[in-house]
Amino acid sequence: MNSIAKNHQHNSKPGAALVSVFINVFLILLKTFVGIFTGSIGILAEAAHSLLDLVASVLAFLGISLAGRPADASHAFGHEKFENLSSALQMVLLGGTCAVILYEAVQRMISGFVIEVTWYALAVMAIAIVIDFWISRYLHHTADHAGGSAALEADALHFISDMWGALAVVAGLALAGLGLKIADPVAAIVVAAVIGGTAVRSGVRTTGILMDKSPDEAVIAQLENILSAQPEVVNFHNLRARQAGSRVLLDVCIELDEDTSLGRAHEISHELAEKIKREVPRVSDALVHAEPSCGVEPHEAQNHPGH
Repeated sequence: MNSIAKNHQHNSKPGAALVSVFINVFLILLKTFVGIFTGSIGILAEAAHSLLDLVASVLAFLGISLAGRPADASHAFGHEKFENLSSALQMVLLGGTCAVILYEAVQRMISGFVIEVTWYALAVMAIAIVIDFWISRYLHHTADHAGGSAALEADALHFISDMWGALAVVAGLALAGLGLKIADPVAAIVVAAVIGGTAVRSGVRTTGILMDKSPDEAVIAQLENILSAQPEVVNFHNLRARQAGSRVLLDVCIELDEDTSLGRAHEISHELAEKIKREVPRVSDALVHAEPSCGVEPHEAQNHPGH
């Protein structure tokens, strides 16, 4: 991939995050206005959800911007994990919003409430569903074409959870309009459950990355195939890979024939590192250490710590 394409990919991520910010501002104003005039806790819960999404989108933008900074003396491996930190903060906010919505919904069920179901309330939620679906697909598409983005993927999850929550609110409003008022706070509880589920799923993945969890099996298999296909590599061991943002950092020891000169060993290590980064674009840094073969059968019983 040439430098122009890489720059385009990098620039598309902050742009997508800004689009997400503006969409959230629009949804917050729309839902809050309708929620106040109708008295629907379901719609107000969705407005709170969108407010949280706005904060998450701002965090995503900041995380992506900071992650794009080059490596320096204090961050020798780059700043990619700012994206994962942004994602983790988003999950904490999701959990807090989930708790507030649950509290308010239960209070309404206990104390009673007044709700007015109008055509424009249903229309607003229908518009929100379409927007949520579109922006979620847009963020996923941008993240995929940019080589991955933990912050954008987390933001897309927020919008898709917002969509499911909006569907629950529409169902609650429809039932409330038929006389079953309790359906509105029940819809708010469903929204809270969707938010909580999103927080747990994304939080588990983000925590794994922050704890240097190995990338998925498919990436490891790709790396092993590249190493195995190198004709001058007798064996390899200690293949270690970890994730930072959407990128993968790895190091591996390769064994070469004991007659291989030091100069040639250096060339093979460099060529192999470049080949790995070229064929597995997610790998941003590869350290290949060469050592003399210890006489083990080629590629037999490789040791992969942490895998």
